[in-house]
Amino acid sequence: MSDTTSMRLLLWLGLLWLAVLQQIVPASGEDAPAFQRIYQTEKTVRRTKGQEMRSYVNNSIDPCVDFYAYACGNWRSISTPQEQHDQQIDRELLLLIQESVVREDSPLARQAKEFFKSCLAAQAEQSQQQQQFLSEFINQNGGFPAVPGSQWAVHHHDYDWLRVLGGLRRRYGMDILIGLRVGYNYESIFENSLYLSEPSTLIPRELCIQNRSDIRDSIYAPLERRVARELTTWLALGNEESARLAADILTFEHELCGSMRGGSLNPWDAEKQLYEANYTRKTLSELGQIFDLNLESYVTASYDQVIFKPVYMAAPEYYCQLKRTVAAHNMSLVANYIMYRAISALNFPMDERPKMRKGLCLERIKELMPSALGELYARQFGADDTRKDLDRLFEILQMALRKSLSAEWLEDVSRRVAQRKLQDLKLQLPSYEHPSALKLQLERANYWSNLRQLLEAVQSQRMNQLFEEFPLTPHDPVEAFEARVRLRPVQRRLDMGLALLQPPAYNHHYGHPFRYATLGLKLARQLVTAFDDLHWSVGLLERDNWDGETAWKYHLRSDCFSRQVEHYLRANLTATRQLIKDSAALNVAFQAYLTWLGFQEPNNDLDMLLNETLPGVNYTNTALFFVAYAQQYCDLEEFRPKDDQMAIGGWLYSARQNHSWTRLRVNGPLRNSAEFARDFRCPIGSPMNPATKCSIY
Repeated sequence: MSDTTSMRLLLWLGLLWLAVLQQIVPASGEDAPAFQRIYQTEKTVRRTKGQEMRSYVNNSIDPCVDFYAYACGNWRSISTPQEQHDQQIDRELLLLIQESVVREDSPLARQAKEFFKSCLAAQAEQSQQQQQFLSEFINQNGGFPAVPGSQWAVHHHDYDWLRVLGGLRRRYGMDILIGLRVGYNYESIFENSLYLSEPSTLIPRELCIQNRSDIRDSIYAPLERRVARELTTWLALGNEESARLAADILTFEHELCGSMRGGSLNPWDAEKQLYEANYTRKTLSELGQIFDLNLESYVTASYDQVIFKPVYMAAPEYYCQLKRTVAAHNMSLVANYIMYRAISALNFPMDERPKMRKGLCLERIKELMPSALGELYARQFGADDTRKDLDRLFEILQMALRKSLSAEWLEDVSRRVAQRKLQDLKLQLPSYEHPSALKLQLERANYWSNLRQLLEAVQSQRMNQLFEEFPLTPHDPVEAFEARVRLRPVQRRLDMGLALLQPPAYNHHYGHPFRYATLGLKLARQLVTAFDDLHWSVGLLERDNWDGETAWKYHLRSDCFSRQVEHYLRANLTATRQLIKDSAALNVAFQAYLTWLGFQEPNNDLDMLLNETLPGVNYTNTALFFVAYAQQYCDLEEFRPKDDQMAIGGWLYSARQNHSWTRLRVNGPLRNSAEFARDFRCPIGSPMNPATKCSIY
């Protein structure tokens, strides 16, 4: 019997009686309030967490049949755990941004607080300042044909829609009709490059794809009514005229959607493009000839200078369709579409209510001044003792993955490369030392002037990323207030937001099973991403290509996961890759937890083991790990009757079973875990313990 197996058996026997003992201990304070930020003792925190986890479990469901339904069957919140965490973060950010300026605030943080105040003070209804701002904006950007007196009569003879779009990009960062991104140049990783990609859309991206619904479908009606109402209010157009123009605007964009492949599940990702893409890099002049679009004019207007660097064409089908769609309509409709999209990006929503304003202003600062919020959040919640715990957690996760990378199916050469690559990966938290102020002259009583200045200043900074030299700044930096981890393969590190270390998602009193099943799993998922087929098979700066034999064995093992996905969902390469990562991350996080247990001296100390469970929860420590893992993904939508075969987010349900991607994220990795089957005593051949299991790491 191995040391690990012996240790697990010892812990199992010791914790069985502890779990029973906890059932006879009265759980006082059953009506204790939900998690509070401060003033909770360790005992209260643990009791509350135990009550919470127990309340979500549906004991009438066999965990060996559908563990997701078992662990989340009594979930009643309309928000998922991730959404609840995001809401908590926003509440904390609102408190921080509304505090009076203090000596520790950087000049940038002071500007953010001042801008927030001006945003709150702006009138929701049309004000003289707003009308003046919009009038000047329209006149300076080519005019708005639907609006009398908007200079369209002056501009329409030589209206250059690409140059107008470039100006909107340069001054305001607007992503209309053309998507222009700065990403890595994967031919020379020491510099950035431009990518011509799909733009943002008015129609939700899940409805703006090649297999979209007909424009006459009722699903588009609410959006069309909203556009018409905004045109009436913002531009003083008549109801009939607004309705007609709204229909034209949506029809125009709907035609463009026919060539779009990206959806809400596939946002632009520079790191992903670096590994997945196989684009052609050409000069703007060459691309202009291919697509019969003056892209050189657009990019020159965007940067206010000629760009000689070649660019990547990331969406050729879209640009062919863009040319056809623009050519099929008169230029006044194109201008109407551009100007409506621009104004809607600047204005407050029509359905805004007073209590919504703070949230809207906060989102604007997240978009334009995220590092100011990050600074405030890091100063409030960046405790040094938490960092020590995090470093130890990361170290043990690396140890567990290093053991997985010693598997026999990896050839010696690839194994050594992988071990070295893993050793080089570091964990980095956001740092905010001396952030510089923007060139702004803010006025408390003039939000619209402040907004214009801020947009121009921020966009000027962002456009300069194209000219950066190595080491390159990631296009989507992880801020302190974010609850995410991101692998940076070029920089050889993981970036993590401090919000992942804050309640209710994390508390060191919860115990290590919860810590490793939640935070540990998120870190493990990014670690194993560094060793998936994409990151192994493309060298770039890493120069770590695997040998042919290892690559072949990896793909053979991947086929096992593909068959599991087909059992749950339609065949899908993206889902297969995610299942591989989730299964590997679960295994690494669980093995890391066992490794941590093995370091405890003595490892049969009952007081220590008691802290590895929660009061009122009848689970061993390892079983608690799996319940905590599953409950991260609880979603009320999973338990509501479905009207058709389309799942939330666009994933198709299996024709054989009522399975979705959310359930696959939980049940899929657990079906591949022998430890899970042992903890919940699932017989071989049961749905959660198939005889054939898939494994890579």
